[in-house]
Amino acid sequence: MNIHSLHHYLTNLSESEEHYRSGYPFSVWNQLPKVQIHGREMYRMFPDNLIFSSMHGENPVSGQNFDIPVGLQDISIKRNSRFNPVPEHVHSHIEINYVYSGTCPQYIDGKPVLLKKDQVLLIDTDCPHSIDALGENDIMISMLIRKEFLRDRMFSQFSKDSVLSRFFVNALTEQTDHDHYLLFHSEKDRRIPLFFSELFCEFLDPSVNSGDIIFHLFYLIIAELINVYENDLAKEQEFSTVMPVVPLIRYIENNFRTCTQEKVAEFFHISPNYVSTLLKKNTGYTYIQLIQAQKLKSAATLLKTTSMPVTAIANQAGYENISFFYKKFQERYHCSPNEYRLRTPVL
Repeated sequence: MNIHSLHHYLTNLSESEEHYRSGYPFSVWNQLPKVQIHGREMYRMFPDNLIFSSMHGENPVSGQNFDIPVGLQDISIKRNSRFNPVPEHVHSHIEINYVYSGTCPQYIDGKPVLLKKDQVLLIDTDCPHSIDALGENDIMISMLIRKEFLRDRMFSQFSKDSVLSRFFVNALTEQTDHDHYLLFHSEKDRRIPLFFSELFCEFLDPSVNSGDIIFHLFYLIIAELINVYENDLAKEQEFSTVMPVVPLIRYIENNFRTCTQEKVAEFFHISPNYVSTLLKKNTGYTYIQLIQAQKLKSAATLLKTTSMPVTAIANQAGYENISFFYKKFQERYHCSPNEYRLRTPVL
Protein backbone atom coordinates (compact mmCIF):
# COMPACT_ATOMS: atom_id res chain seq x y z
CA MET A 1 0.00 0.00 0.00
CA ASN A 2 1.22 3.51 -0.83
CA ILE A 3 0.01 6.97 0.15
CA HIS A 4 -2.26 7.21 -2.90
CA SER A 5 -4.00 3.90 -2.22
CA LEU A 6 -4.30 4.82 1.46
CA HIS A 7 -6.11 8.02 0.52
CA HIS A 8 -8.47 6.09 -1.76
CA TYR A 9 -9.14 3.57 0.99
CA LEU A 10 -9.81 6.15 3.69
CA THR A 11 -12.10 8.31 1.58
CA ASN A 12 -14.04 5.48 -0.08
CA LEU A 13 -17.46 4.89 1.53
CA SER A 14 -17.84 1.59 3.35
CA GLU A 15 -21.01 -0.47 3.08
CA SER A 16 -22.12 0.60 6.55
CA GLU A 17 -21.53 4.28 5.71
CA GLU A 18 -23.76 3.90 2.67
CA HIS A 19 -26.49 2.72 5.05
CA TYR A 20 -25.89 5.57 7.49
CA ARG A 21 -26.04 8.13 4.69
CA SER A 22 -29.41 6.67 3.71
CA GLY A 23 -30.72 7.25 7.23
CA TYR A 24 -30.21 3.85 8.87
CA PRO A 25 -29.05 4.17 12.51
CA PHE A 26 -26.20 2.27 14.15
CA SER A 27 -28.04 -0.01 16.60
CA VAL A 28 -25.18 -1.79 18.37
CA TRP A 29 -25.01 0.93 21.03
CA ASN A 30 -28.33 -0.27 22.44
CA GLN A 31 -26.67 -3.58 23.35
CA LEU A 32 -24.13 -1.90 25.65
CA PRO A 33 -24.66 -1.21 29.37
CA LYS A 34 -25.26 2.32 30.59
CA VAL A 35 -23.77 4.17 33.55
CA GLN A 36 -24.43 7.46 35.32
CA ILE A 37 -21.50 9.90 35.33
CA HIS A 38 -21.79 13.53 36.47
CA GLY A 39 -25.55 13.13 36.45
CA ARG A 40 -25.62 12.03 32.79
CA GLU A 41 -26.48 8.61 31.41
CA MET A 42 -23.99 7.22 28.91
CA TYR A 43 -22.67 3.97 27.50
CA ARG A 44 -19.88 1.94 29.05
CA MET A 45 -17.60 0.11 26.63
CA PHE A 46 -15.63 -2.84 27.97
CA PRO A 47 -12.52 -4.35 26.35
CA ASP A 48 -14.61 -7.02 24.64
CA ASN A 49 -16.66 -4.28 22.96
CA LEU A 50 -13.54 -2.68 21.49
CA ILE A 51 -12.59 -4.10 18.12
CA PHE A 52 -8.84 -4.67 18.16
CA SER A 53 -8.58 -5.44 14.48
CA SER A 54 -8.63 -3.20 11.41
CA MET A 55 -10.14 0.02 10.12
CA HIS A 56 -12.83 -1.68 8.07
CA GLY A 57 -12.38 -5.30 9.03
CA GLU A 58 -10.40 -6.55 6.04
CA ASN A 59 -7.08 -5.95 4.36
CA PRO A 60 -7.63 -3.49 1.49
CA VAL A 61 -4.77 -5.09 -0.43
CA SER A 62 -5.66 -8.79 -0.16
CA GLY A 63 -9.37 -8.39 0.61
CA GLN A 64 -9.03 -10.93 3.41
CA ASN A 65 -9.60 -10.42 7.13
CA PHE A 66 -6.29 -9.88 8.87
CA ASP A 67 -4.90 -9.91 12.37
CA ILE A 68 -3.00 -7.24 14.24
CA PRO A 69 0.76 -7.84 14.01
CA VAL A 70 2.07 -9.96 16.88
CA GLY A 71 2.95 -7.90 19.94
CA LEU A 72 0.64 -5.00 19.08
CA GLN A 73 -2.63 -6.34 20.44
CA ASP A 74 -2.54 -3.34 22.80
CA ILE A 75 -3.33 -0.94 19.96
CA SER A 76 -6.51 -0.71 17.89
CA ILE A 77 -6.72 1.53 14.82
CA LYS A 78 -10.12 2.30 13.38
CA ARG A 79 -11.52 4.85 10.96
CA ASN A 80 -14.63 6.52 12.37
CA SER A 81 -17.77 5.96 10.31
CA ARG A 82 -19.28 9.03 8.69
CA PHE A 83 -22.93 10.16 8.69
CA ASN A 84 -23.54 8.57 12.10
CA PRO A 85 -23.04 10.26 15.50
CA VAL A 86 -21.24 8.49 18.33
CA PRO A 87 -23.22 8.92 21.57
CA GLU A 88 -21.57 9.85 24.85
CA HIS A 89 -19.60 6.93 26.25
CA VAL A 90 -16.59 5.97 28.37
CA HIS A 91 -14.03 3.18 28.16
CA SER A 92 -10.92 1.98 29.95
CA HIS A 93 -8.47 2.75 27.14
CA ILE A 94 -6.54 5.86 26.14
CA GLU A 95 -7.91 7.21 22.86
CA ILE A 96 -5.85 9.14 20.32
CA ASN A 97 -7.81 10.79 17.51
CA TYR A 98 -6.14 12.04 14.31
CA VAL A 99 -8.03 14.07 11.70
CA TYR A 100 -6.91 12.98 8.23
CA SER A 101 -9.15 15.47 6.42
CA GLY A 102 -11.94 17.95 7.16
CA THR A 103 -12.94 18.55 10.77
CA CYS A 104 -14.38 16.54 13.64
CA PRO A 105 -16.70 18.11 16.24
CA GLN A 106 -16.52 16.32 19.57
CA TYR A 107 -17.71 16.81 23.14
CA ILE A 108 -15.27 15.97 25.91
CA ASP A 109 -17.07 15.68 29.24
CA GLY A 110 -19.75 17.96 27.79
CA LYS A 111 -17.26 20.55 26.50
CA PRO A 112 -17.23 21.17 22.70
CA VAL A 113 -13.88 20.55 21.01
CA LEU A 114 -13.42 20.98 17.25
CA LEU A 115 -10.57 18.99 15.73
CA LYS A 116 -9.07 20.30 12.52
CA LYS A 117 -7.10 18.51 9.81
CA ASP A 118 -3.81 17.04 11.13
CA GLN A 119 -4.62 17.87 14.75
CA VAL A 120 -4.34 15.18 17.42
CA LEU A 121 -6.53 14.71 20.48
CA LEU A 122 -5.61 12.47 23.41
CA ILE A 123 -8.55 11.42 25.61
CA ASP A 124 -7.96 9.87 29.01
CA THR A 125 -9.52 6.67 30.31
CA ASP A 126 -13.06 6.89 31.69
CA CYS A 127 -13.51 10.35 30.17
CA PRO A 128 -17.05 10.92 28.79
CA HIS A 129 -16.93 11.88 25.12
CA SER A 130 -19.09 11.86 22.01
CA ILE A 131 -18.74 12.69 18.31
CA ASP A 132 -21.17 14.50 16.03
CA ALA A 133 -22.00 12.93 12.67
CA LEU A 134 -19.13 13.44 10.24
CA GLY A 135 -19.58 14.69 6.68
CA GLU A 136 -18.25 12.91 3.60
CA ASN A 137 -14.95 14.84 3.63
CA ASP A 138 -14.43 14.45 7.38
CA ILE A 139 -12.04 11.56 7.98
CA MET A 140 -10.96 10.86 11.55
CA ILE A 141 -8.98 7.83 12.68
CA SER A 142 -9.05 6.67 16.28
CA MET A 143 -6.39 4.69 18.08
CA LEU A 144 -7.44 2.86 21.23
CA ILE A 145 -4.45 2.02 23.41
CA ARG A 146 -4.22 0.17 26.67
CA LYS A 147 -2.92 2.52 29.37
CA GLU A 148 -0.48 -0.14 30.54
CA PHE A 149 1.12 -0.17 27.09
CA LEU A 150 1.70 3.59 27.21
CA ARG A 151 2.99 3.49 30.76
CA ASP A 152 5.15 0.37 30.65
CA ARG A 153 6.40 0.27 27.05
CA MET A 154 6.17 3.80 25.73
CA PHE A 155 6.44 6.32 28.58
CA SER A 156 9.24 4.34 30.21
CA GLN A 157 11.32 5.13 27.11
CA PHE A 158 10.71 8.86 27.27
CA SER A 159 11.02 9.22 31.02
CA LYS A 160 14.75 8.48 30.68
CA ASP A 161 15.44 10.96 27.91
CA SER A 162 15.16 14.46 29.35
CA VAL A 163 13.42 16.69 31.84
CA LEU A 164 11.13 17.94 29.07
CA SER A 165 10.11 14.39 28.23
CA ARG A 166 9.21 13.81 31.87
CA PHE A 167 7.37 17.13 31.76
CA PHE A 168 5.23 15.80 28.89
CA VAL A 169 4.68 12.41 30.52
CA ASN A 170 3.60 14.16 33.70
CA ALA A 171 1.09 16.18 31.68
CA LEU A 172 -0.40 13.00 30.27
CA THR A 173 -0.53 11.18 33.59
CA GLU A 174 -1.47 14.11 35.81
CA GLN A 175 -3.08 16.83 33.68
CA THR A 176 -5.44 14.41 31.99
CA ASP A 177 -6.69 13.40 35.43
CA HIS A 178 -8.04 16.94 35.73
CA ASP A 179 -8.74 18.09 32.18
CA HIS A 180 -9.46 14.62 30.70
CA TYR A 181 -7.79 15.41 27.38
CA LEU A 182 -4.87 17.05 25.60
CA LEU A 183 -5.29 18.78 22.23
CA PHE A 184 -2.15 19.05 20.08
CA HIS A 185 -2.10 21.88 17.53
CA SER A 186 -0.12 19.85 15.01
CA GLU A 187 -1.89 21.15 11.88
CA LYS A 188 1.30 22.84 10.64
CA ASP A 189 3.70 20.14 11.74
CA ARG A 190 5.43 18.45 8.80
CA ARG A 191 6.08 15.11 10.53
CA ILE A 192 2.73 14.26 12.11
CA PRO A 193 0.80 13.59 8.84
CA LEU A 194 3.81 11.70 7.45
CA PHE A 195 4.18 9.44 10.49
CA PHE A 196 0.44 8.76 10.75
CA SER A 197 0.15 7.94 7.03
CA GLU A 198 3.06 5.50 7.25
CA LEU A 199 1.55 3.95 10.37
CA PHE A 200 -1.82 3.43 8.67
CA CYS A 201 -0.21 1.96 5.54
CA GLU A 202 1.80 -0.51 7.62
CA PHE A 203 -1.21 -1.41 9.74
CA LEU A 204 -3.45 -2.04 6.74
CA ASP A 205 -0.82 -3.81 4.65
CA PRO A 206 1.58 -5.45 7.13
CA SER A 207 5.12 -6.28 6.07
CA VAL A 208 7.35 -9.01 7.50
CA ASN A 209 8.62 -6.70 10.26
CA SER A 210 5.30 -4.97 10.77
CA GLY A 211 5.28 -5.26 14.56
CA ASP A 212 8.58 -3.44 14.99
CA ILE A 213 7.74 -0.87 12.32
CA ILE A 214 4.36 0.01 13.84
CA PHE A 215 5.81 0.21 17.34
CA HIS A 216 8.59 2.57 16.26
CA LEU A 217 6.28 4.70 14.12
CA PHE A 218 4.04 5.07 17.14
CA TYR A 219 7.11 5.99 19.19
CA LEU A 220 7.98 8.66 16.60
CA ILE A 221 4.43 10.04 16.77
CA ILE A 222 4.64 10.39 20.56
CA ALA A 223 8.10 11.95 20.27
CA GLU A 224 6.82 14.50 17.76
CA LEU A 225 3.79 15.24 19.93
CA ILE A 226 6.27 16.13 22.68
CA ASN A 227 7.72 18.74 20.32
CA VAL A 228 4.26 20.05 19.46
CA TYR A 229 3.32 20.18 23.14
CA GLU A 230 6.48 22.08 24.02
CA ASN A 231 5.91 24.61 21.22
CA ASP A 232 2.29 25.10 22.29
CA LEU A 233 3.38 25.62 25.87
CA ALA A 234 6.10 28.10 24.90
CA LYS A 235 3.64 30.15 22.83
CA GLU A 236 1.08 30.09 25.60
CA GLN A 237 3.58 31.23 28.20
CA GLU A 238 5.02 33.93 25.93
CA PHE A 239 1.92 36.03 26.62
CA SER A 240 1.50 34.97 30.23
CA THR A 241 2.50 36.90 33.32
CA VAL A 242 3.52 33.59 34.90
CA MET A 243 7.18 32.62 34.63
CA PRO A 244 7.53 30.25 31.60
CA VAL A 245 8.76 26.88 32.79
CA VAL A 246 10.22 25.54 29.51
CA PRO A 247 13.21 27.97 29.41
CA LEU A 248 13.84 27.16 33.06
CA ILE A 249 13.91 23.42 32.32
CA ARG A 250 16.19 23.99 29.32
CA TYR A 251 18.59 25.99 31.48
CA ILE A 252 18.75 23.17 34.03
CA GLU A 253 19.33 20.56 31.30
CA ASN A 254 22.27 22.58 29.94
CA ASN A 255 23.83 23.53 33.30
CA PHE A 256 22.95 20.65 35.64
CA ARG A 257 26.60 19.90 36.50
CA THR A 258 27.28 23.25 38.13
CA CYS A 259 24.05 25.16 38.63
CA THR A 260 22.42 25.61 42.01
CA GLN A 261 18.84 26.50 42.78
CA GLU A 262 20.05 29.98 43.74
CA LYS A 263 21.89 30.41 40.41
CA VAL A 264 18.78 29.37 38.49
CA ALA A 265 16.70 31.85 40.48
CA GLU A 266 19.23 34.61 39.88
CA PHE A 267 19.38 33.93 36.14
CA PHE A 268 15.58 34.18 35.77
CA HIS A 269 15.16 36.94 38.37
CA ILE A 270 12.84 34.91 40.59
CA SER A 271 13.12 33.54 44.11
CA PRO A 272 14.67 30.10 44.81
CA ASN A 273 11.42 28.93 46.38
CA TYR A 274 9.54 29.88 43.21
CA VAL A 275 11.98 27.77 41.16
CA SER A 276 11.04 24.74 43.23
CA THR A 277 7.32 25.55 43.09
CA LEU A 278 7.32 25.89 39.28
CA LEU A 279 9.22 22.67 38.74
CA LYS A 280 7.15 20.62 41.15
CA LYS A 281 3.89 21.91 39.71
CA ASN A 282 4.81 21.32 36.07
CA THR A 283 7.01 18.22 36.16
CA GLY A 284 6.11 16.50 39.41
CA TYR A 285 9.78 16.61 40.46
CA THR A 286 11.66 18.81 42.89
CA TYR A 287 14.71 20.79 41.82
CA ILE A 288 17.05 18.28 43.51
CA GLN A 289 15.29 15.33 41.85
CA LEU A 290 15.63 16.91 38.40
CA ILE A 291 19.32 17.64 38.92
CA GLN A 292 19.96 14.07 40.09
CA ALA A 293 18.05 12.66 37.11
CA GLN A 294 20.11 14.71 34.65
CA LYS A 295 23.40 13.75 36.30
CA LEU A 296 22.52 10.05 36.29
CA LYS A 297 21.36 10.21 32.69
CA SER A 298 24.66 11.81 31.72
CA ALA A 299 26.62 9.15 33.61
CA ALA A 300 24.61 6.33 32.02
CA THR A 301 25.27 7.74 28.55
CA LEU A 302 29.02 7.90 29.22
CA LEU A 303 28.99 4.32 30.50
CA LYS A 304 27.32 3.23 27.27
CA THR A 305 29.43 5.24 24.86
CA THR A 306 32.93 5.51 26.40
CA SER A 307 35.52 3.42 28.20
CA MET A 308 36.20 6.13 30.80
CA PRO A 309 36.77 4.94 34.38
CA VAL A 310 33.66 5.08 36.56
CA THR A 311 35.25 7.65 38.88
CA ALA A 312 35.99 9.96 35.96
CA ILE A 313 32.45 9.53 34.68
CA ALA A 314 31.01 10.38 38.09
CA ASN A 315 33.15 13.53 38.25
CA GLN A 316 32.19 14.58 34.73
CA ALA A 317 28.51 14.06 35.54
CA GLY A 318 28.87 16.47 38.47
CA TYR A 319 29.45 14.12 41.42
CA GLU A 320 32.30 14.85 43.82
CA ASN A 321 31.27 12.19 46.34
CA ILE A 322 31.80 8.85 44.53
CA SER A 323 30.03 6.80 47.21
CA PHE A 324 26.96 9.02 46.86
CA PHE A 325 27.10 8.53 43.08
CA TYR A 326 27.15 4.73 43.46
CA LYS A 327 24.20 4.88 45.84
CA LYS A 328 22.07 7.07 43.56
CA PHE A 329 23.00 5.05 40.45
CA GLN A 330 21.95 1.82 42.18
CA GLU A 331 18.63 3.39 43.18
CA ARG A 332 17.95 4.57 39.62
CA TYR A 333 19.14 1.64 37.51
CA HIS A 334 19.01 -1.20 40.08
CA CYS A 335 22.61 -2.18 39.37
CA SER A 336 26.11 -0.82 39.81
CA PRO A 337 27.75 1.37 37.12
CA ASN A 338 30.06 -1.51 36.15
CA GLU A 339 27.13 -3.93 35.86
CA TYR A 340 25.26 -1.37 33.76
CA ARG A 341 28.26 -1.08 31.43
CA LEU A 342 28.58 -4.85 31.07
CA ARG A 343 24.93 -5.33 30.13
CA THR A 344 25.10 -2.30 27.79
CA PRO A 345 28.21 -2.75 25.61
CA VAL A 346 30.30 0.33 24.86
CA LEU A 347 29.54 1.63 21.33
